[in-house]
Amino acid sequence: MMNLIKRFFKRLFKSLISLYGPAVLTLIFAVALVQIFPDGPIWPVGVFAIFMVFIFARYVKW
Repeated sequence: MMNLIKRFFKRLFKSLISLYGPAVLTLIFAVALVQIFPDGPIWPVGVFAIFMVFIFARYVKW
């Protein structure tokens, strides 16, 4: 029974990471960019978002 519960939570965690991972990482990057460079350009956030989608689609296979 414990093995079944462990497998369920592992599968749930993996699906949540693959679904929300790129968005969360992009938000963290955007907040860090604004904190470090308040008057800096905003275009690196879009480049980072595209890069994260590419990385997750290509290398994160469950």
